[in-house]
Amino acid sequence: MNKISESVTTVDCQYVGPEIAAAYLVCEDGRALFVDNNTARAVPLLMGALEDSGLAPESVEYLIVTHVHLDHAGGTAALLKQCPNATVLCHPRAARHLINPKRLVASATQVYGEAIFNHLYGEVEGVPADRVRAVQDGEALTFGERTLRFLDTPGHARHHICIHDSGSNGVFAGDCFGLYYPALQTGTRPLITCSSTPTEFDPDEARATVARILDTGAERVYVSHFGMIEQVHEAALELVQSIDALEQILIDAANTEWEGEALEAFCRERIEEETRRQFAYCGVEPHRDRWERIEADIIINARGLAYQATRHRRGRGATGQ
Repeated sequence: MNKISESVTTVDCQYVGPEIAAAYLVCEDGRALFVDNNTARAVPLLMGALEDSGLAPESVEYLIVTHVHLDHAGGTAALLKQCPNATVLCHPRAARHLINPKRLVASATQVYGEAIFNHLYGEVEGVPADRVRAVQDGEALTFGERTLRFLDTPGHARHHICIHDSGSNGVFAGDCFGLYYPALQTGTRPLITCSSTPTEFDPDEARATVARILDTGAERVYVSHFGMIEQVHEAALELVQSIDALEQILIDAANTEWEGEALEAFCRERIEEETRRQFAYCGVEPHRDRWERIEADIIINARGLAYQATRHRRGRGATGQ
């Protein structure tokens, strides 16, 4: 745990390893909420953070899910069982997947294989429909002395929301403000990269989402991978460069004749080149341990771009017009 302020705590969910995936605990006047919850394996860590804050499970009023990718929402039902008074808040597109996660589970199992899926996520249960509430773009929720305002923020996924928190003047950004690992923040600039995870990466929407977060006037951004960013504007500039670079790789990939593994390999090679550029630009030495921290995301991003490139070909021919 890392207590950012008297009211916001970063909980390291120990997903794969330390400082890779975070959830957030917000406490206000004896009330509590979680933003994201990782997997069922993280539930003891989340409940431990609540206990360390001096609050009981009955004090948790909301479980807010930024989006339903399983490293953010896989443990929702398991956490809800521990919090008898909580309601799950999510994007309108996300609600049905929380209630019935069969498609999410099938998709992730296909990507990872059953053994790795079980290791990463364990059992993914559905959430009772009467404990799920969709929130609308711009909707405000009063929580003690603070106001939470929900923002529809596609780009990473069409069912993604961010939450502006007046109490900390921060934005809980899920995956749409990039990947920001503490182990890589050793240079002269923040090293932050876009996440183009399959299957809904949209560069235009991703840039618009970054602009919308900046428009809130937030002084800090809480990202799921990993922790709080205070150099908000500087990080946003680097993130937009990363989005631009991935968009160009997507265009180039769609204009090749590669398919399947060959197309994914093309995307991976180009993303690796871009990552090396980022390391150099940000003044981060690409030591083996630092490269290993980002390598899994390079592979996932390559799969996302290859998937989108294939969709572009089928939908309207090669891109770049």
